[in-house]
Amino acid sequence: MTPDPRATIRLKEVRLRAVMGTEPHEREAPRDLEADISFEYDASLAAATDALGCAVDYAAMHRDIAGAVAGTRFLLLERLAAFILDIVMRDPKVLAASIILEKPAVLEGVGGVAISMSAQKAGGAGIVSGRCC
Repeated sequence: MTPDPRATIRLKEVRLRAVMGTEPHEREAPRDLEADISFEYDASLAAATDALGCAVDYAAMHRDIAGAVAGTRFLLLERLAAFILDIVMRDPKVLAASIILEKPAVLEGVGGVAISMSAQKAGGAGIVSGRCC
């Protein structure tokens, strides 16, 4: 049996800080946010070669996301979720991505408010073939 070459990487409970929200008190200082980010890519060459150059460097992706988000001042979770997905989808190996982005303790009596969003490249763009390293 040959495994499906598509792999899913999950970055779980990613802690981010950003100015986020529409209320005046939310615009004063960065707040803690939490995200679960998943992305798919063709992992066949990474699995066959054990070479980082054939895989998606999720540590670098995390650094890029955290650094970029720290400088944002969005009003809506929708905009920040799309902004993060844009960063993930920039990697040419990534085929599809999704995010659940949560703003904890934003409403009294509610543990948090979250949005789920996804993106996908058209026509299989990002599938790696041949050499990767």
